Amino acid sequence: MSTSTLNPIDVAFLWGESDSNLMNIAHLDIFRLPPEAGPNFVSDLLDDLRTYTGATSPFDRRLDSAVISRALPRWVSVDTPDLDYHLQRHVLPAPGGQRELGTLVSRLHGIPMDRSHPLWQLHVIEGLDDGRLALYIKGHHALLDGVATVRLARKVMSNDPDEHGRPAIWAYQKTGKRRAPESREAGRPALPSLVRLLTAPIRGVTDQVTGLQAISRMYGGPTESDAALIKPYTAPPSILNGPITAERRIATQSFDLDRISTLAQRCGGTINDVILAICAGGLRRYLAEIGELPERSLIAGMPMSFRPKDSDTAEGNATTMALATLATDIEDVRERVSAIVGSTVAAKEHMSRMSSAAVMAYTAMLMAPFGASLVLGVSSRIKPMFNVVISNMPGPAEQLHYNGMALEEWHAVSIPLDGQALNITILSYANRLNLCVTACATSLPHVQRVAPYCGDALAELERAYP
Repeated sequence: MSTSTLNPIDVAFLWGESDSNLMNIAHLDIFRLPPEAGPNFVSDLLDDLRTYTGATSPFDRRLDSAVISRALPRWVSVDTPDLDYHLQRHVLPAPGGQRELGTLVSRLHGIPMDRSHPLWQLHVIEGLDDGRLALYIKGHHALLDGVATVRLARKVMSNDPDEHGRPAIWAYQKTGKRRAPESREAGRPALPSLVRLLTAPIRGVTDQVTGLQAISRMYGGPTESDAALIKPYTAPPSILNGPITAERRIATQSFDLDRISTLAQRCGGTINDVILAICAGGLRRYLAEIGELPERSLIAGMPMSFRPKDSDTAEGNATTMALATLATDIEDVRERVSAIVGSTVAAKEHMSRMSSAAVMAYTAMLMAPFGASLVLGVSSRIKPMFNVVISNMPGPAEQLHYNGMALEEWHAVSIPLDGQALNITILSYANRLNLCVTACATSLPHVQRVAPYCGDALAELERAYP
């Protein structure tokens, strides 16, 4: 039985989990069944999925139950995951609309993962009123990060609507029920060259120094080029940063990517800038409506992947956090967009000066106070580093299929935390941008309204930039 250690970011996700701080991330995928699908289509699909009794990394990893692993977590490999736990079937109650689907997914997202198993599940949901099928796959954030999971899901699906025999996501590259024997040599790391061996300690120190310099520049007085750089822990107090419970509320919205691209050109920003402006407009309206709009601007935390674009691995996290203003204190739409663009440019320039290893060191140092407050359960009682997480994840541009089913909607469901009660994640797919609001239903009243308000904010931007 092989074991492996977790990186510091992954350990923080484990240590920070509690009854209310659930570290579940997920995808909600909605498929159109093939025209020839019969009454047994879903049963046959499940029977086929159950034939994949082996699992590939990271789906073959569970936490070591040894006493020492509770303090210093490590993974152990599992040859045969228990599919009675990992693969579950649900039928929506009538009428099977978006409300019923949202209620079920919200409930599933509020259930903690069983740490005696590998930290993932696939829920097959039928009974949608339009005849479609939903797949909700969730995993612990210590096991998976969102960008890598999208890449893995893409490999499992096909461009060909008629192709069948695609594997289960947990068994990608496995074609049978038995685990293929592994070569001892194949699993042995290559010996480093003498130069790499001698320079590794120097590189490690250099990365730490670079990370410290980046932290110093953010907390110290910025240079002229960094005037728009947002400092950590300068976010205003907000209802978004209060205590939470395990009750979740999920709402979705979808946008035409061409509309967003056109707006980006007109306002002199990027697609991500327009997304931030859409979220800013939606949040400004929602908070004003419930009487909770801060006088100072909300600050967004933007997860940024530094995983190499050609990386096939999905295990662990390769994500840092950039900060940007949402300019929610500015009423004029064009002025608000200008402030957002300036802020994101400064954030990207700040991150571009560091290597991937230095970014990891920087992230660990930047997030240490935040992670410690989660572990101690005091996040909602201290000053927030940022007010809301807004993630923009790239997905495939082409139409995808899975064993004859056409993937029509692809939403990423994320994590609210104590002191961070709202998370907005945008996933691009097939010329659409799919927005998912994941929030604590207890602390944020009627928070599902944020999703349609973001749709209204897009129309407002288009009027401002005709």
